[in-house]
This record gives sequence, structure tokens and C-alpha cells, in this order.
Amino acid sequence: MRRFSTQTILAPVVFAGLILGTTLHADDATPATIALIKSTITADALRADVAELSSDEMGGRFFRSPFAEKAAKWIQARFELIGLAPGAASDSYRQPIDKNVESGPNIIATYPGPGDGFIIVSSHYDHLRPKRTGEDKIFNGADDNASGVAGTLAVARAMKACTKAGDGAGCTIIFIAFNGEEAGLLGSSAYVKSPTVPLGQIRGVFNMDMISRGPPREIFIDGGKVGEPVVAALKKANQSIGLKLHLDEHPDWLDRSDQGPFLRKNVPAVLFSVEDHEDYHQVTDHVEKIDAGLAAEVAQLVALAAINMSHDAFTPRAEAPKPVKIAEPAKTEPAKAEPQNPTAH
Repeated sequence: MRRFSTQTILAPVVFAGLILGTTLHADDATPATIALIKSTITADALRADVAELSSDEMGGRFFRSPFAEKAAKWIQARFELIGLAPGAASDSYRQPIDKNVESGPNIIATYPGPGDGFIIVSSHYDHLRPKRTGEDKIFNGADDNASGVAGTLAVARAMKACTKAGDGAGCTIIFIAFNGEEAGLLGSSAYVKSPTVPLGQIRGVFNMDMISRGPPREIFIDGGKVGEPVVAALKKANQSIGLKLHLDEHPDWLDRSDQGPFLRKNVPAVLFSVEDHEDYHQVTDHVEKIDAGLAAEVAQLVALAAINMSHDAFTPRAEAPKPVKIAEPAKTEPAKAEPQNPTAH
């Protein structure tokens, strides 16, 4: 997760067109589906995916490096194994994030549903450039953000299991692994500039960034005014999951991860995250320190809320006269000096 210190937050005004498609919860998931989600999304599976993506062999997954490409191929292979269709184009999972051929792509996949609209489940897979000196040079990024990618994969598996059981999503779910988040939200900015579906037809975005290092069974969720439809679905789904939800306690986080570009375009979106911890942006962010149970429960919450939301009545949003204003993050490439752990958000 890229932390920026900003003063501007989402404007309190929401255009009338933004509230179209708010939740009605006509066909919520059955108790059997809830049980299936919980049995499909497990701590062991999450931990295994985090271990692979944050291994030394992935080299820290710096966004413009061979290691980003290696991570992108790993994620695409997982999407294919789950049975997701290409989402960037009819025959491709890859969406370029800029014109530099050394930058890894966004990896986009879809799982079809019968109804109108789309739901996005996302996370970023890039992390930091290796250190030049020291015994441990690799920023493994287990929590930031192998945990979010593992959560995205877990939700995809749950969607497939629920569909097979006859209670799947009511609309198409788009799964996105963004690149370049740490370099200034490059991947998500590229997506909203060239979206694969009309932005007004996106029901909501569930963005997971650092979901495995906090107090047990607690997660922060921030979406501001624009994100309210997603938060409503999450609050209802949490009646079956039972996490402690810290809702909109960090308005300064709204533009600090890949939900930011969506919120600026009036697309309902939320961030799932934990507070900074001692291993944030340090070489010590290792898989041994994650709480895989917390990550699994967050993914369960996302899967259940997304399924419920996918069955709600939905009307595509009209374009608002002006986009919601939030602070623009710096979009420069990170300096080549070794990254430092910031002292403030």
C-alpha cells in the first residue's frame, strides 16, 4: 500500500445519479452458500498463496522489473486454473499500465453472471525494489500486498464453488490484480482511463490492500460517501462473518490505494486495509508474520457481500457533471534509493 499524506478528501456532495443501483437485498445468499464460502476460503489456502507470491524468488515484485512480469504470469496462471476467462480483451488477461515495455501489466479476469452490471474485486501485486546492501535485500511484501492478491484468488474460487452449487453471482465479477500501485496508482489509473466495461455499469469495487496484519478479526474499510453502497452490502454480509469493522475512520486513505481512481470517477469503491505495522515497507514483511485467518475472513466477507450485491436491482449510473475531487497522488517513479518506512500516513 502506498501511503500519501494529503489534506483533500472526498467531497461530501454526491450527485443524484450516484445513488442509483443502491442495495435492495432481494436475494441474499442462503445459509448453505454462506457455509460453502467459509469452507472454500481457508487460512491454509491464503497462507499458501501468500508464501508463493512473497517468496525470495519473486524478488520483491518491483513494478518495472522482470519480477513484476514473473508475478503477473503467476497470477494469470492461477486465474486460468480457477477457470476465469480473460478480462482485458477477448483473448488476453493483460492490460498495459504505461508505455514502458518493462512495466508489468494489470492482470484482468472475469467470471460471468447473468444479470446487469459488474462487480470488481481487486488488489495490487507490485511491491518494492530490492535493497542494494544488507544480508536481506528483498522486500517480500507478504502483507503488502501478497495478502490482498491471495484474497482476490480466494474470492474467485468461492465464486466458482457457489456457481457450481447453484447460488452464484447474479452479475459478472471482474477480478483485477493491479501493477504500479506503489509507483502512484499507475495500474488502477490506467484501468479507469481505458476501462474494460463502462464505469457507470460497475456496481462496486472491493479493493484489498494489506489484510493480514492487525488485531484479530478486525479490518478497516474506507470508501467515503461514494463508497456507501458497497459498505451497506458489507455491513449486511458481516452479520454472517462477525468481523469488527472500522468504517470510514481513515478518510486520508481514500486516495492511497487502487480504489482512489474509481472514487474520483464516482464509482462506488472501498479499501480493505490494516494500520501500518513495524514491517510495513520493510524487508521483514514475511509470510511467517501474517494472520492468515484474518485474511481469510476478510475474503469471506468480500465474497458474500459481492454475491449479495450482485443480485440487487441495479440501474447504471448517469455521468455526473463533475468528478468527485480527491487529492491526486504523486505519479513519479520511486527513487532508486532504498525505501524508508514512513512515520506518518
